[in-house]
Amino acid sequence: MRFILPILITTLLWSSANLSHASGIDQTIRALEKDILTKRLEGNYPQALALCAKLKAISAGESLGIALELDTQLTALSWDAQKSVATQDMVRQTNRLIKECKPKGKKPTANQLFLCGRGHFARSYLSAMEGKFYAAGTHGSDAIDAFEAALQQDPGLTDVKLPLGMAYFYADHLPAFVKFMAPLLWFIPTGNSDKSLPYIQTVIATQGPYADAARFIYSDLIAQQAPELMPEAIQTLQGLTKRYPMNPRLHLALISSYAYSDQWRAAYDALGPLRLNADPDSAFQKIGHIWAVYSLKYLKRPIPQDVEKAFLAIQPEDIPAWATDWFTLAQGLVLDFQRNRSGAIEKYQTVVASENNFNSGWLLDLAKTGLDEPLFTLTPEG
Repeated sequence: MRFILPILITTLLWSSANLSHASGIDQTIRALEKDILTKRLEGNYPQALALCAKLKAISAGESLGIALELDTQLTALSWDAQKSVATQDMVRQTNRLIKECKPKGKKPTANQLFLCGRGHFARSYLSAMEGKFYAAGTHGSDAIDAFEAALQQDPGLTDVKLPLGMAYFYADHLPAFVKFMAPLLWFIPTGNSDKSLPYIQTVIATQGPYADAARFIYSDLIAQQAPELMPEAIQTLQGLTKRYPMNPRLHLALISSYAYSDQWRAAYDALGPLRLNADPDSAFQKIGHIWAVYSLKYLKRPIPQDVEKAFLAIQPEDIPAWATDWFTLAQGLVLDFQRNRSGAIEKYQTVVASENNFNSGWLLDLAKTGLDEPLFTLTPEG
């Protein structure tokens, strides 16, 4: 007994030390995850990616680090898909996560299924960017299956409801041409609108590490497809811009929400905080100049000379592709303001001829109206 007791004590101390070490590593992983999400919400993608590299260097945190790295890269791409990125490396990273669905010799855990779904979700986005709609559809379906399996295995894994809610939403709002082909294509993912926004709301309610990211996504989805909920989106974005004033994307999201609600005075006033927090030569600031033109049109106010000068300095390559038609129409507004009717009509014709690739019906309607009558009739200053 004298010999057994020291062995038992030594064993217990060793086990306790290992549990404490494991607990310490887990705390480090969770702290890094939270910091990465915070940096992303601040708009500091380089710092977020640097923290992802630290997380990937921890064996137990490698897969989560990969998932967060992909999320960060895709967040940047969602603003401007024209950016040069190492997409092949991103594809390899998605493959690494997708393997989590099939661990060797055992059943995947809920966390592994969550990571696997994030791999499929990222791959679906990358495939769609390259016009590979078959692959985008299949990976979208696989992402939903993996997320649902993770949630079924562990209903308390609330964070999975954020990408699952997003996947449900996007599957229910596929481009029209894909919807037309849906009866013939088995790979089109099935959405669930009844669960999409409520799932994201659940993530917000938990106040966990993904809560603020969920708030931004929730507001963005409302702006796209649920205008009746716009007051809620505006309130949410007002809170986010106060918490993360250094992120110009949040300010632009708030400005656009005001505009879509015809609150043009509030939209114009919100340009002030954007100017304070965005680099003067950044695309964010240039998008702000475009919003200024639209705001002044609807406020029936002349364009100040400094705003006009800043707008006229914008080149098409300075802004994301999704803003091209919107910018061209604003050029027409400024030309109408300058009483250059023929130049304005040329811009409106360009918008109409583009067939509105970025799904803003009001843009086409306004351009068509501009073909028949001036859209900005106030007299220039001075």
